[in-house]
Amino acid sequence: MTRTNVSPAAEPRDLYLPVMAEITGIRAMTDLETLYEVTMPEGADLGHEPGQFVEVSLFGVGEAPFSISSSPTRAGSFEMGVRRVGMLTEVMGRMRVGEKVGVRGPFGRGVPVERFQGKDVLIVAGGIGLVPM
Repeated sequence: MTRTNVSPAAEPRDLYLPVMAEITGIRAMTDLETLYEVTMPEGADLGHEPGQFVEVSLFGVGEAPFSISSSPTRAGSFEMGVRRVGMLTEVMGRMRVGEKVGVRGPFGRGVPVERFQGKDVLIVAGGIGLVPM
């Protein structure tokens, strides 16, 4: 699967520099887990493949990796499931729709889903790893 990291009109971006993206949706899943929808500037696609992750920065707090939980075919935004377990995720838990976060990525090796088309697949995950699966 070949994907670009930008909308057609935009210039390629440096994946190692954070881009300010907007939190456009927040949905509590449990007492500890929250699903965040994040929209890239100007509605650009993240350009990820299944199984990749992003680094999320909260300036003055830190940065942490989060798996992307939404389909690569979703245009203009992506979702990530976050478990509140440390300082950065505690601060994220107090954020509201409309606030900004820094996003770097996507990183990691994607899963070549087209290779498994038409085949039986067993997916094994535990804890918060189940969300992106």
